[in-house]
Amino acid sequence: MSLVPDGTPLVLLNAFPVDRSQWDPLLEALPELPGDIITFDVPGIGDMPLPDEEPSLELIADAAVLAMREVTGHDTAVWIGCSMGGYIAMAVAERHGGAVAGIGLLGTKAEADTEEARDARLALAEQVDGAAGHPDPRGAAEGLVGTQGEAREALVERVAANIARHGGDGIAWGQRAMAARPDRTEVLAALDVPAFVAVGEHDAIAGQPAARAMAAALGVEPVVLEGVGHLCAVEAPERVAALVADLIARAETAS
Repeated sequence: MSLVPDGTPLVLLNAFPVDRSQWDPLLEALPELPGDIITFDVPGIGDMPLPDEEPSLELIADAAVLAMREVTGHDTAVWIGCSMGGYIAMAVAERHGGAVAGIGLLGTKAEADTEEARDARLALAEQVDGAAGHPDPRGAAEGLVGTQGEAREALVERVAANIARHGGDGIAWGQRAMAARPDRTEVLAALDVPAFVAVGEHDAIAGQPAARAMAAALGVEPVVLEGVGHLCAVEAPERVAALVADLIARAETAS
């Protein structure tokens, strides 16, 4: 999607294991922005084929920066990452700090997995290797959506259908890439760019302590989005759109 091509580009990095259509509600809610907007799938998800290389968030980060620069002609962008997308955005900040004009982190964490979480990721990766897809899309979706009441079922069904579209090998690749990530709290502390950190009130995957730790490293106040869970840009697109638009404006002023 191209708008006015001379403004700071916006790169949206989606959660796992959903594809870039995660961002459709946010894109509809965003006001007109000054630059290009880029979304793309991670390896093995949606339209993106699996690479020959070993699973690595760093591989995705390098490719994302290269693609952003080739597509937009700009050296820097504002990077918004949700969950796994946040891990990728932080890898971009570590490896390509000069490409970051601003960063927004949604439902993610800077610390590495605990041993228990890493083991769970690797066990799921083994389970889905060569499989048609995720063993329980509905169960996975239930854990990603925090919205309650009448709107919940439609959101869960939408997320479950998205998860069910992706093959087991892609899910395994992503889990192994996330399991290998390091702690990047100090990467955030070294950044000197406009930033925000937001987390859903009912996010049981990333959680508010992780949001507070990232916000402290960046020198900002964390935003808790009431009534929603892990996929806050899907569940509360208007509220996230306001955060993104403000971040873009601050990045434009700082550039």
